[in-house]
Amino acid sequence: MNKTKSLGILLAATFLYVVYLSTSTSGSMHQILKPALAQDISPAIKKEFVSYGSMATANASGNNSTMVSDKNSPTNTLQLNANEKKGVYTWVDKEGTNPVLNFKLNMDNVVQLKNPTDSKHQLVITSGGKEVASSGDIEPGKSGELTFAKVNQGETLEYHCLYHPTTMKGTITISS
Repeated sequence: MNKTKSLGILLAATFLYVVYLSTSTSGSMHQILKPALAQDISPAIKKEFVSYGSMATANASGNNSTMVSDKNSPTNTLQLNANEKKGVYTWVDKEGTNPVLNFKLNMDNVVQLKNPTDSKHQLVITSGGKEVASSGDIEPGKSGELTFAKVNQGETLEYHCLYHPTTMKGTITISS
């Protein structure tokens, strides 16, 4: 690809990114970009937009990350907390340590995150070993949220902490 074309793509991508960030994740630009991201565009550009689209945006309680969702979809809300015992970090919920998370088909799956520990954490969801969503950093004493929509029956999802991947990890089941 020649330098002029590369520069043009970079400028267009930068412009769209700036416009995207200037609106909320539910704003009109986000709604315009959603179909574009679903199309078969250049993998490098798509990767950059998807990573920007899943970046955390600051809010009063901490971080919030939203993957493509439909405001009219019902919501499946899960709670996941960071935990530290004797220097070992894990995820916990009412079911126990590093629980199996149950995502629902045809719903926005919202994972509410709390971090009462002294270390930052980041919930990362993977499919086939590739990152498909991230909460962004959740600083000590803060909360965050990750919304994940459009799961497929039979899809294999896993989760882990970016900073503590060997002790803060688990699987995600998908049911109707």
